[in-house]
Amino acid sequence: MSLLSGTFSALEHRNYRMLWSGSMLATTAFMMSFLLIPSVAFEISGSNAAAGLAQMGSGIAMFTISPIGGVIADRMQKKPLVLAGQIVPALVIITTGILIIADLITVPMLTAATLVMGLGFAFMGPARQAWVAELVPKDVFPNAVALQQIAQNISQVAAPLLIAVLVGNVLDIGATYLFMGSLFIIVLPITIALPNTPSSARTPRPIRSELVAGLRYVWGDSRLRTLWLGFVGIVVCGFAFQTLLPGLLSEELDRSPTDIGVIFLTLALAGLVVNLLLAGLVRTGPAWGLLLATGLIMAFGFVLVAFAPNYWLVIAAGVPLGIGRSGFMLVNNTLLMSNADPAFHGRVMSLSMMGFGSQALLAPVWGLVADQLGVRTTLFIVGIATAGVTAAVGVAWAGFRVRPSPAAEPGLPGLMTGD
Repeated sequence: MSLLSGTFSALEHRNYRMLWSGSMLATTAFMMSFLLIPSVAFEISGSNAAAGLAQMGSGIAMFTISPIGGVIADRMQKKPLVLAGQIVPALVIITTGILIIADLITVPMLTAATLVMGLGFAFMGPARQAWVAELVPKDVFPNAVALQQIAQNISQVAAPLLIAVLVGNVLDIGATYLFMGSLFIIVLPITIALPNTPSSARTPRPIRSELVAGLRYVWGDSRLRTLWLGFVGIVVCGFAFQTLLPGLLSEELDRSPTDIGVIFLTLALAGLVVNLLLAGLVRTGPAWGLLLATGLIMAFGFVLVAFAPNYWLVIAAGVPLGIGRSGFMLVNNTLLMSNADPAFHGRVMSLSMMGFGSQALLAPVWGLVADQLGVRTTLFIVGIATAGVTAAVGVAWAGFRVRPSPAAEPGLPGLMTGD
């Protein structure tokens, strides 16, 4: 048996392995930027709301444009879209670094930067996920989707680790942004070397018709609908932590708002470990049960953070928070893409990306609530909301678990029912 069998079986395929590696490096740069943006905004303004506002640009772009990106991904070749989605954010990251070094950066500029980066993601995300289905055999596609989440988790480990090592020790924040931009010197040649896969042979309909067809397809299937809405809810709750953490450090724990590296590193390491375990289980294991368990673990993590009396206990609380958030996203994405018809993969992924758009749009709301009620109270509210989303997914699953899914792909019973 190959060493890459089981959890890493999709990596046996060269083209997927290249895409996976390049995506991981690019995501590391993106993640470093998004982790630092709330801290930069908080240092400029001293406001939780401003920390959220700086992230709002990506939310506007991803929420409004991702569905169009999904339609285009389902009808066009994926490689040009992925390349464009890497080049645009790379230029934005480099420009942001130059502005920080020149001491010209402002909160509106950060918002504009995340807006342009969000536009790149809106086209790249659906295309990259749909491209995966064209680079691997059908029987390993669920594992390939799971490994995409693992790549993201590795990036979530690397990003805070690099921040903790670089910022304040080796480089300042502006120079760190230039370092992020330099990673694309490696990423872009990898993507360019990948083959162009054929675009859809079907006659394209108007974009509006394609959007409506995709939404009807997802909404008309109870499993897909539940997974989509559950993903949006968990992302909105899960990434509120990123918005609220600088304020928690500064206002409650007497730490610098940029002192985020170790906390995010703990959260990411916990998520990586659980995803390595889950990647080998999602094809045959009780996937829906795992989905609900990870959602509840995430809720518990938020409650622990809300009541943690010091910095070190916040770090410890990052373990269940990381396990829950990353585990839920991996299982949810694998279920969602494996239940969906490949002809709709781009649009299904684009609807999932609306969750990240919603999160960024609501980031200022979490910040305003924290400014009014306090960061700890807001974190507790987020934990309760997470438990509520998980409970709603569980109720829906109890209702349809005995019925066949009209969108389900044959031959993957563990993914379809989770039994």
